[in-house]
Amino acid sequence: MRKFILKILLFAALLWGALSLTDRHLPYYWGNEGLVSKMNKVIADDYAYNTYFVGSSRMYRHIQPSLFDSLNNGKTRSFNLSYSGTKPPETYHFLKHFIEECSNDTKYIFLELSVISDLAEVNRNSLRAKYCLDFPTYKTAFMSCLQNKRYEAAWNYTISYLSQVWKMGMLESIRKFDGKTNYPQALGPQGDGYYGLEEEKADVGTTDSTFIKRLDNFFADTTTLTKRYEATIKEYKKNKSFRPAAPANVAQINRLIRQAERKGIYLILLSQPRNPGLLSVYNAIPDTHKIDMCDPIKYPEFYRAKYTFDVGHFNSEGAELFTRALAENVARHFQFAPR
Repeated sequence: MRKFILKILLFAALLWGALSLTDRHLPYYWGNEGLVSKMNKVIADDYAYNTYFVGSSRMYRHIQPSLFDSLNNGKTRSFNLSYSGTKPPETYHFLKHFIEECSNDTKYIFLELSVISDLAEVNRNSLRAKYCLDFPTYKTAFMSCLQNKRYEAAWNYTISYLSQVWKMGMLESIRKFDGKTNYPQALGPQGDGYYGLEEEKADVGTTDSTFIKRLDNFFADTTTLTKRYEATIKEYKKNKSFRPAAPANVAQINRLIRQAERKGIYLILLSQPRNPGLLSVYNAIPDTHKIDMCDPIKYPEFYRAKYTFDVGHFNSEGAELFTRALAENVARHFQFAPR
């Protein structure tokens, strides 16, 4: 019986070793089609940028690199590396590798402030959920959810991690990956990684009703934005969010800050508007590495319907307003001094 068990364990170890080699040749962002498109561009340009924006659609749809650079009088050459749905722990995994790989000319990275995303059961077996889950990334996600008493999410991350270890449902995607993508929208019309929702809606016209529905649904009931504004006001008056900052999440952010510093890069956490629930995390981050642009008292204009595409995103005018405010914040607090 003991020999049989040893044979089973040996077989499992050999199988695990073989499976672990199947994706070693792939880039660390391979499971995110938008990041593949953007990184192909960055690599083709030989990492010729000194400033990057990393995060979800709130960064992808809100920050205009060309405008940002012009407002900084040529001190920055920036690229928007954000893409829809790209949140922690995926952004932590991406940034950990990107910091090591990017050129020595890189001076600033703006990372969208966030908590570890809730992972629903329906999504835990998706490629996007599991391709990025090496053990350190999984540990951060699991512990953060556990510390915030999000037990279902912690369990779902465990299932995703085990699925990634044994490459369950991944081998065909690994085999087919060729490094190419058909996602030109990830780069945007100017090729700098920004693509506003309003611009994309105009480009697709009537061929895609998704954008039309999002816009129509919001203006059919703009009280959704009012409710989000009121929830954020309440949070700022209390100076804390409804959920405390998970120590594992804060520790991961601080590790990235230190990792960036070792390479001469200034990592700045950016709190986006219309996104309540993050103030406790924001308060736990060093003052020299954060910018708060969620504050509805300081930025009431970010919560107005005239600048809105849907409840969570700006239209083109709002994106320009936000980019200008970001550039003013950066000039005031960071000044892009030579490093």
